[in-house]
Amino acid sequence: MSRLVVRDDAELVSEVYGLLNIFEDGSYRERIRDAVRWVDIYVDPQKAEAYGGQDAVIEFLVQELGMAAELAGTLQGNPP
Repeated sequence: MSRLVVRDDAELVSEVYGLLNIFEDGSYRERIRDAVRWVDIYVDPQKAEAYGGQDAVIEFLVQELGMAAELAGTLQGNPP
């Protein structure tokens, strides 16, 4: 997650979608799919408002990415 640096919304979408196929683990993929859903909501201001605005949505996104990162660490032999 420390390597996820983006400059705009399009790059954010691309980066998160790119994480989907890194591991074959079902739990990891589920977390990334959840993150993808949050990204899709984040980039649409009207959808984001339904969840409290973009600031709230980015918190949900970061939370999902954090859980995915923990799983990735475990899968790589580096538990949290």
